[in-house]
Amino acid sequence: MTGDAGRGPRATVRVAVLLTALGVLALAHDLAVTAFSGRTRPPEERLRAARRTLEAPLTRAASRWAPEELQEATTLLAEAVAEYERQRQTLWPRRDFSAAAGRLWEAEVRGRRALMLGEERLVTARTGAADAVEEAEGLLNAAEALVTATTLPHEERVHLARARFIVSEAQSLLGAEEYALAAERAEAGRVELEHALGPALARARRYTSAEQVRTWKRWIAETVAWSRASGRTAVVVLKERNELRLIDRGQAVRRYPVDIGSNAMGRKLRAGDRATPEGRYRVVARKGHGRTRYHKALLLDYPNDTDRRRHAEARRAGEIPRGAQPGGLIEIHGDGGRGRNWTDGCVALSNDHMDELFAHLQVGSWVTIVGGDGGNGTFSDLVGRLNAEGNAR
Repeated sequence: MTGDAGRGPRATVRVAVLLTALGVLALAHDLAVTAFSGRTRPPEERLRAARRTLEAPLTRAASRWAPEELQEATTLLAEAVAEYERQRQTLWPRRDFSAAAGRLWEAEVRGRRALMLGEERLVTARTGAADAVEEAEGLLNAAEALVTATTLPHEERVHLARARFIVSEAQSLLGAEEYALAAERAEAGRVELEHALGPALARARRYTSAEQVRTWKRWIAETVAWSRASGRTAVVVLKERNELRLIDRGQAVRRYPVDIGSNAMGRKLRAGDRATPEGRYRVVARKGHGRTRYHKALLLDYPNDTDRRRHAEARRAGEIPRGAQPGGLIEIHGDGGRGRNWTDGCVALSNDHMDELFAHLQVGSWVTIVGGDGGNGTFSDLVGRLNAEGNAR
């Protein structure tokens, strides 16, 4: 009995020691697993990567053009950093950075997406604004060319003045990278320009009318044929190009820049409309020094029978006042070369060019004046440009 009783306490101690050893081994195993799993290791590189992605210099475009997406990424980063710091304050065996690492990774992914969207939207906005401003500038340039070529009524000039100011605003906003505002002002400028150019565009459409262009081309061909057959010189004036062609024996031998009536787009219907007539004329008088106030001059037989008939039709249609007269004294003369259309309906050359032309033309020489020949020109180009932009929109 004594022997058995002595063995009992020792056996109990051995069991206790064994159990303690097993507990230590289990704890060691758990710690080893925790250490090898990496949950206790701070994800410092992932933290640095997320912070680098969302650094202020990189997020400039995103803060403007993808603010919601950027805010989501920034909030997620803040939450991840808070979890990261909480785990750092936890005793090592109990640390678990897996949630923080996952959030840091998601913050980096969302941050990169916000940066990408910001850049894409920035490029889209910049391109759209630049295109809108370029379109407005193109229309403004067309309007300025139109003003140089012809006279606009007061209301249209007011719209043009407003458009100049608005387009200038759009250009400044584009330079300041205010792309949304730049596009908005460019559109406002385009609307003002359409008000300025609308009535003029309606008048300019005859320069692209197939029927009208065929008539002008026929007049030119007949004039060239007359010169070839007669062996004499003739003149063709193209109003929308501000160009005078000297035709000798059927060939264009010289081209001169000319100024025409300030109502360059219109066709002459009455006295005082400041339009250069269109038709086939003849030189009826040569005026040298002392016989004209414009250096030298060649008087044309305007109005001829065709002009009188057109004048009468316009008066019956109510296009001109009933008491209006067809006018007269249309000449090719000197004192031109001013770079703008300023005459009351005459064709003006520089004095040097007028000297050359005067030497070639005699009484009876043909002078044909047309709006254009279907090619490029101030008014047909304007119509084509506005039509193309209208189709693009």
